[in-house]
Amino acid sequence: MGKKKLKALKKAETPSLPPIPDPFEPAPSSLAPLLDTFDIDTVYITHIDKHPAAFKKSIFYVPVGLNLFIAALLLLRAYYAAPLYWKLVMSILNNHNETTLYWESSPKATIAKAILWRMCMFMFDFMIFRVVGPWPLSFFLEMPGNPVLWRFRVGFRDEEVYVRESRGWGAEDLLGEAEGSSGKAGSESPFFKTRILPAVDIHRLRAKSGYMLMDKDFDLDFGAMITATRLLDKKQVTLNELNTSVFVWVGNEEGGQWAVWNCGVLDDGAETEARKKIVMFKDELTRLGKESLFFKWIELVQFESSAPGGFTQERQVTTAEKTRKLFEAEGIDFDKFSAQIGGFDGMPGM
Repeated sequence: MGKKKLKALKKAETPSLPPIPDPFEPAPSSLAPLLDTFDIDTVYITHIDKHPAAFKKSIFYVPVGLNLFIAALLLLRAYYAAPLYWKLVMSILNNHNETTLYWESSPKATIAKAILWRMCMFMFDFMIFRVVGPWPLSFFLEMPGNPVLWRFRVGFRDEEVYVRESRGWGAEDLLGEAEGSSGKAGSESPFFKTRILPAVDIHRLRAKSGYMLMDKDFDLDFGAMITATRLLDKKQVTLNELNTSVFVWVGNEEGGQWAVWNCGVLDDGAETEARKKIVMFKDELTRLGKESLFFKWIELVQFESSAPGGFTQERQVTTAEKTRKLFEAEGIDFDKFSAQIGGFDGMPGM
């Protein structure tokens, strides 16, 4: 199914634009060349991956090797299976050969065995070519963009722009317009809380390279990533405009506008505030002669955040409880200490 795109849409043609729900706002016009490639039914997330280029290269070689291996197996199977299928077709056309079944003269057990074997063969070939076959095809040949074309055009960089697109849900769900939805839009939508917020979590973006962020809710739009990188190279857009932003089309095919939530700005502020809190945290413990407690806390957060399954809300609560016990073991009143540094809000694991 083709993408629904609106190119050169003018506000003059849509005098009554639908309201944009919080926390979104109108997308800047400088992003129009990129937004014109988007599907208006889909929700998009852009972010800048700052992992080292060498790290991204090592990750990318894994799917390249896997898809080459799968493609080789499929070609090998086709090479050996094609003559057999041709003989079966010729037999059906009454050109007898070794695959022909003679119903009257052959034992029933032989015929049943041959039919069962062919059914299994047909099912096996259907499954590998129908289910597995599209993997290497989309990896190497899908247009307007695919992983190989993207890497060929972009290469490997220390700062790369990634564009994710919603999978299995879309703009109508986020805006509360889908059939059977709650009618809540933007930050009030259940999809905002269960799809958007986990996808833009700063800890997740730091822990994983952009290529590893594909999951059941989001796929990568490689064509859009190529376009975004070209715009960056031409300095038509800046990194800040693409830094952790959520895009959704507010309206319909007849009219509307792209809206954006630039949550990367919030992350930058939160990161600065968290850094200040950590410095204050360490200085206060040093003043109390408990600097070793700071390093124990660092080890605790690193251990919990690197556990399988990610640094979930439940694990963060557990980390906070373990931190309280560490303080109690050192004879420090946790609540009083928290009040002295202005609370632990914004600090990792707290």
